Amino acid sequence: MKISKYFSRNQLLGLSRAGDVMVPGTDVSPSFSQTGCIDHVDRMAAYLTAEDLGGLRMLLAVFRYAPGWMIRLLMTTCANNDRFPGFLGSTLRTIEVGIKGMVMSLYYSNLTGEAYEGDKVFDIIGWDAKLVMSHEDAPPESKHPDIAYDHPDRSDVSGIVDRARKAQPDILSWGVKKRLEFITRLKAVIIDRQTEILDRIQADACKSRTDALTAEIFGTLDHLDYLEKNAVKMLADRKVPTPFALMGKKSKIYFEPMGTTLIISPWNYPFYQAIVPITLSFVVGNAVIYKPSSATPLKGLVEDLLAEAGFDPAWVQVVYGPGRELGRLLIDRRPDKIFFIGSQRAGRQIMAQAAEHLIPVELEMGGKDPMIVFEDADLERAAAGAVWGAFTNTGQSCTSVEKLYVQDSIYDQFKAILVGETQKLTQGTDSDGGSDIGPMTTQAQVEVIAEQIDDARKNGATLLTGGSWDGASPAIPPIVVEGSTEDMLINREETFGPVLPIFAFHHEADVIRRANGDEFGLSASVWSADLQRADRVARAIVTGNVSINNVMLTEGNHALPFGGAKKSGIGRYKGEFGFYCFANIKSVLVDKNSGKMEANWFPYTRRKFQLFTELTTHIYTPGIWSFIKAAVSGLKLEGYVKKQGKK
Repeated sequence: MKISKYFSRNQLLGLSRAGDVMVPGTDVSPSFSQTGCIDHVDRMAAYLTAEDLGGLRMLLAVFRYAPGWMIRLLMTTCANNDRFPGFLGSTLRTIEVGIKGMVMSLYYSNLTGEAYEGDKVFDIIGWDAKLVMSHEDAPPESKHPDIAYDHPDRSDVSGIVDRARKAQPDILSWGVKKRLEFITRLKAVIIDRQTEILDRIQADACKSRTDALTAEIFGTLDHLDYLEKNAVKMLADRKVPTPFALMGKKSKIYFEPMGTTLIISPWNYPFYQAIVPITLSFVVGNAVIYKPSSATPLKGLVEDLLAEAGFDPAWVQVVYGPGRELGRLLIDRRPDKIFFIGSQRAGRQIMAQAAEHLIPVELEMGGKDPMIVFEDADLERAAAGAVWGAFTNTGQSCTSVEKLYVQDSIYDQFKAILVGETQKLTQGTDSDGGSDIGPMTTQAQVEVIAEQIDDARKNGATLLTGGSWDGASPAIPPIVVEGSTEDMLINREETFGPVLPIFAFHHEADVIRRANGDEFGLSASVWSADLQRADRVARAIVTGNVSINNVMLTEGNHALPFGGAKKSGIGRYKGEFGFYCFANIKSVLVDKNSGKMEANWFPYTRRKFQLFTELTTHIYTPGIWSFIKAAVSGLKLEGYVKKQGKK
């Protein structure tokens, strides 16, 4: 069942139940639900009025939980609406027309779902009619750029970008406070619809419900709260000091929107990585074009939430389609900023294409994050942190722990605790919050992990947990690996899965060298009771983020900027610097239009050169006497310039 823009999953299930009551199928013809024609319900819903659509949603939600006999009774009653007087009769007639009309139209229009392999209804009954809707015939709602096309062409993309550019001046004119009103509304919508959002996240990403709640819902709301409390201050015009030589002038900084931003997000946190950069860019004053991963698009959800919060469709346009093709077309339309989170391979391609147009980019491209545990750390707590840091979201986080270094004096003890805690984890896409981790989201990543594990085992590594995995199932159990070497795939490439190699180290200098030994530098964690040592090591690791005696926690504070070093990325977002990654930082110097000539303007003379030399020497020589001399030199120079101007 496809995701609908107009109906929730429960409402679609209600329609499917009602459809099977009315069209249960026969020995030769499929039932309503078997055809998968429900996948096309949006093509009809696009024509409904808001009032009719609302009533239909309410009725289908009831059908979701109603037994079949109750639906039959209702439809039988509706069919006899002429026996009921006045308002009741007209209501029953409306229900009959609405439900039967939708079910029968979908079923007898020869529309089927992607998974249906049987004969189509027309072929069975010998009816040659067809329902055809071209893009030109579609209603305005279905041509909206939010509902992008599976294979977008250049004209489609041009319209999306042009629409954003036309909308941006209006966004700018509201000011930050007005834009924050929409953020407040969005926060309320997310709180109200969090159960639905969790369902959608789990349907696309397969993660455990608690992972979806804590990382996606809670993290997103915390970000929106940060915007509400800090955006006005961070984006306000800022006065900065003016040097002595420019006395009488004022210096300021303006933070202005860049225009149109293109945001391309990954599949691992599809809700959080959508709302956070979208709202951050919007609050600065930009129009946004958002391209989600085709693996976890949450199709229709983001734009639906934004619409309920009052966002105009042109302010944030969500486009769907194949990443490489659609991304290339969008970049060729020259957005004013590109914000990308994803793989290093895709990041390189985006950067290369952006360079052709000199488009500024913000890139976050994953990591191989080390965790370092010294012998004086709290072992129970550090082991629990390692288990969560490596396996939360099934290891599908750019800041997951992917290398665990433990000081040799505590290695065996720590390993025993680690293995024991790992074996306690439960796995499944649960509905009640009872599972620790879910299965993998994409089959492609399953294959990456299978290759790395196979390479490690062939070259002598041992699996302390997860050895029963068949190398194919997406339900990859948490795997702790011992005896791997730095030249193995598992330690050279990002894993992005529930795999944790563990190593022993002896000296501080040695573990710093090993932690800095790969091309990544996104995040790290250091565990020690000696906070001076922990700070020393944190400073020595070449990375964008470090947690001390905790793990993956820098992401939990939205006041902290986020980004990587080395090949993990370019730039920072979130926190104060996050506002500025979507802003044109404009420097302004204000003079009072005094009519005075500037000392550094033409004409140049020997006398002016002599006075300027004196001023330069005295200004930058320390001491109160030099300051007095500089003031005298400045007055002499100003007097000379006045005389020159009168000639």
